[in-house]
Amino acid sequence: MKVAVLEVRYAGGLELTDYVLVKTSSRLTLSPRLSALLGILEKSERRITMRIKVDGVTYRVECKQDGEYVVGARLSLGERWLSRLRLFEAPTESQRRLNGRFAHLLSAWALIGAGYLVYATKTWDVRVIIETVLLCFISLTLFVVGHICFSDVRQPTR
Repeated sequence: MKVAVLEVRYAGGLELTDYVLVKTSSRLTLSPRLSALLGILEKSERRITMRIKVDGVTYRVECKQDGEYVVGARLSLGERWLSRLRLFEAPTESQRRLNGRFAHLLSAWALIGAGYLVYATKTWDVRVIIETVLLCFISLTLFVVGHICFSDVRQPTR
């Protein structure tokens, strides 16, 4: 028997992670709490993925008709990359905060670049004007994106 990490994702955004036992017959032994929770969620939520990570390798989990879970095939490289890209779809609160700070940082650098262009340009032509206007527009856009990232972040009450 080995201890492995089971990850279950549902369409509503719920993600469950728990430890399970993998028997030598590839059958999973779930805790009573987890099996009861999965039974309740199967009635109300649509499961997207169910995976297990054993010794650093990720496998699919297949559900048999008798309600038992079995370790399935190994995930392909494309599926692993796709699952990593899906993390950008629903970032956590701390990831949203970091994304907002990064957008504000880039906004500041774009504004500094526009100021540098205005200060360092001796002969103004159409190209310099377009670059300055674009940098100011990018700065404003990134500033708004940063605020959008912070809009759903809850501040702790004091």
